[in-house]
Amino acid sequence: MTTISKNNIILGEFLKGFYDPQFTWDAEETNGLTEICQPLAQSAAYYDIPVYVLANGIGQKKQANLHIEPVQVNPQRYKLTLYFIRWELALNFLVQHPEFEKVALVDATDVTVLNYPFDQVEDQFLYFGDEINYLDAGIIKRDPKTPEMRNFFEENPELQLLNPGVIVGTRETIIEFLTIFVSIFNRIQVEEMRGVPEQRLGNYEMSLVNYIAYRYFYNRIRHGREVSTLFMYNEHTSGAWFKHK
Repeated sequence: MTTISKNNIILGEFLKGFYDPQFTWDAEETNGLTEICQPLAQSAAYYDIPVYVLANGIGQKKQANLHIEPVQVNPQRYKLTLYFIRWELALNFLVQHPEFEKVALVDATDVTVLNYPFDQVEDQFLYFGDEINYLDAGIIKRDPKTPEMRNFFEENPELQLLNPGVIVGTRETIIEFLTIFVSIFNRIQVEEMRGVPEQRLGNYEMSLVNYIAYRYFYNRIRHGREVSTLFMYNEHTSGAWFKHK
């Protein structure tokens, strides 16, 4: 039996003023962020799941189950794309909200809910969307990475490529994951500023997410069709929790 709890949430981000290598849209040039996020919000509303979207420079507020949460973030503080910065904002938000119990971190603009996920989420486990590719995929190979990360991917090319567009877990486990992620990317930024060779990251967080997931959570990862549909297959009917493109 599905148990609905308002303390289980979906969390996404929409940031302006940061370089985005994939998209150029601006919420102010559309009919608003609420419209951009409507597919996610409406699909979540069926299961009475609150959706929170952390956004900077957007003057919109709650609409039905969609909560636009204003955040202050300085683009000049980072030498990174928004794909890294959004996870620091998510971490800060969850630390400030101990009332939340289970969390789905999602891409707010291209993920929808197909089935209620949270009853099946177990303590200590991280649930990921995935792709049909492996860790030798081009998006991993092309992006710069530290020597430690590069060695890891060269030694484990056969592992499944996890997609950070859907990550689900208890609040504690999600915070654990995000804390490691933010700690590593901040350390790399500091090392790069100090001139340490090969200490930089590329445009996407895909490499770092997979490195952390397999390096620190290897025995606590679950992924596959329980979590998300086949990536980019546009499946509208599935037993998965989420549709991702």
